[in-house]
Amino acid sequence: MMSMLVVAVFFSMVSRAIFSPLMPSLQAEMGISLATVGMLFLLVSVSYAASMLLIGFIAARIGHGNTIVTALLCIALGLLVTAVAPNVLLLAFGLLLIGGGAGAYPPSGLVMISTKISIHRRSTAFAIHEIGPNLALLLAPLIVLAMEPWLGWRGILVLMALVCGLSAIAFLRWGAADSGIGTAPDLSTIRIILKFRGVWVGMVILSASLAGIHGVYAILPAYLVSEHSLSPQYVNFLLTISRVTSVLLLLFSAAVISRIGRRNMIIWVLLFSSLFTALIGLAKDSFIPVVVVAQPTFLAVMIPALLSSVADIGENRYQNLTYAIIITAGVGFGAGVVPALIGLFGDFGLGWLGFVALASYMVSAIVFLLATPTFGKSWSG
Repeated sequence: MMSMLVVAVFFSMVSRAIFSPLMPSLQAEMGISLATVGMLFLLVSVSYAASMLLIGFIAARIGHGNTIVTALLCIALGLLVTAVAPNVLLLAFGLLLIGGGAGAYPPSGLVMISTKISIHRRSTAFAIHEIGPNLALLLAPLIVLAMEPWLGWRGILVLMALVCGLSAIAFLRWGAADSGIGTAPDLSTIRIILKFRGVWVGMVILSASLAGIHGVYAILPAYLVSEHSLSPQYVNFLLTISRVTSVLLLLFSAAVISRIGRRNMIIWVLLFSSLFTALIGLAKDSFIPVVVVAQPTFLAVMIPALLSSVADIGENRYQNLTYAIIITAGVGFGAGVVPALIGLFGDFGLGWLGFVALASYMVSAIVFLLATPTFGKSWSG
């Protein structure tokens, strides 16, 4: 089950992450501005959020495993549409499909882990799971560097669509059985969930961390190419290096979380990352590679601690809705609004201010956590 979930979340992430290193090529061919780049990523996040909130109706009927199969097929279709898109309008439609498919995954995938894995191994399971999206962030620029000269950006997307379709077939064969049934969303249940303070804390922390991981990742290539005149190949190389450490550290994250506790992990990682997020906007010349590589290093390691803490909120029967609400807010702001705002700042020559403002938001998430002493405290592992 864990192996198939890692494969599924890998394609959920790489289908979106691939557009960041490809964006300079899309800008050159379609004449896309930096603000439009940000809006396209916002569009993905909006469809991601809408899908996550509504997918419970499907999971309640066909089960979590079949829901994930449907999500992977939707992603494959979206990749094919973007590959043949002649203009920005059809490109945006393909991204809507990709975002919708990707958003259908987390409520079902995360619930399968939290319900099938014992509490004492939950952080380890979430750490293994997070290898998938972080490996996607690591490999996306490498795929572009290796294949774009041969296939072009459209050929890369077609190839990814085919492999994603095969992964859907594999998940149907080996991952969908005995996956459980979800709870359909309704207003009364949502009201119950929103009464938990921990849900709001989870929203703020997740949005801050995803902004640091995915929001920065989404806009960084276009920002560094336009603002610092770096070559797209060099920028993609830096993005790859920045993700290597994250993937390696995930192998040890469960042991670290057990030793220092989930709250301390979240606090110290956000402090470190907020500093280097601000420095992205302020760094010059030779200091830029250092900041780009260091900024996301520990954020990925924090996610298992956060997801394990969220699993303690409320009852198991509506846990897919709890995850859906928290992740919707986190992705919508962190991976959608943030790159759109930074892109808008960049078009006015104030891109540096966007990164500094994001760093301030990450610090405010720490303050909110400190004001909620019960979040992440029930178990240190």
